[in-house]
Amino acid sequence: MLVLSLLSNLWFWTTGDGPAVGAWRSAEGRDAYLEAYDDVLATMPEPEERLDVGTSYGTVHVARFGEGDGIPVLLMPGWGSGIPMWRDNLPAWVSERTVYAVDALGDAGRSTQTVPLDSPRSQAAWVSETISELGLESVHVFGHSFGGWSAANLALHHPDQVATLTLFDPVQVFSTFRWQIYVWSIPASVPVLPQSWRDEALARIGGEEDLDRSDPMTRMIDAGTQHYVSRRPFPDQLTDEQLRTLSMPVYAVMAGDSSVLADPAAAVERGRELVPDLSIDVWSEATHSLPMEDPERVGREVLTFLADHETSSPGAP
Repeated sequence: MLVLSLLSNLWFWTTGDGPAVGAWRSAEGRDAYLEAYDDVLATMPEPEERLDVGTSYGTVHVARFGEGDGIPVLLMPGWGSGIPMWRDNLPAWVSERTVYAVDALGDAGRSTQTVPLDSPRSQAAWVSETISELGLESVHVFGHSFGGWSAANLALHHPDQVATLTLFDPVQVFSTFRWQIYVWSIPASVPVLPQSWRDEALARIGGEEDLDRSDPMTRMIDAGTQHYVSRRPFPDQLTDEQLRTLSMPVYAVMAGDSSVLADPAAAVERGRELVPDLSIDVWSEATHSLPMEDPERVGREVLTFLADHETSSPGAP
């Protein structure tokens, strides 16, 4: 069955006509995802504005929350999560900051990819263009999981637009994956497999004991992994030299009980050795779902970090 799962996954990724851009497998799958997406949004702070921003690579859906002072925040979601993944974190941040959240281009969400994202440079370019189109000079960039890699990748290619960088259990930045994640990603993304297999896989990846299927967030992520085919290339781990070039202040939290990263303690050691201005720690009991597990602590720590570093950040008043 594992071999069948792998072959099925490869088939879904390699078949289909047209350019190598992300797409929904069916209209029904997209509708199931968006129904859960909207159910999550209904429980979140009301956006001040929702925008569809044109870039060279497609249209990026953006929600703006809050009207706080200082340099705005840009949120980069984990794989398949989109704007709603920040449900539990936004209340702490929007009271003091203007926050822009995006549905990542080439991933499940309301953004629409039209041009392939075939390199780290192009994956940074659409984010950079979105920031510019929003009329922002620089932003504090937060990223979780794959969004952490996307945030760091933006900082490598467009450092002048990144005031500070905040990373929650980022993948392929300080540490590589556990080998088990490659196994569990197969049943999580193949729609023909039993629902119980996908639930188990998503729970393992998220670091949960089981899934609450009454939670619309669970239904949304499940629908995204089943019904959306992303054509983004898998990111390489950042090199030592790349980490040394991250000149802006960086705050990173690694999950001590991460189901995704191979060695959180080694990640901390590598980061401290290479990144010039880094505050990094392991939260020993946290899982890969770290931002959602302790939103109060996350909110408090991040706001303190921003307040301590904003005056010395690029583009700061």
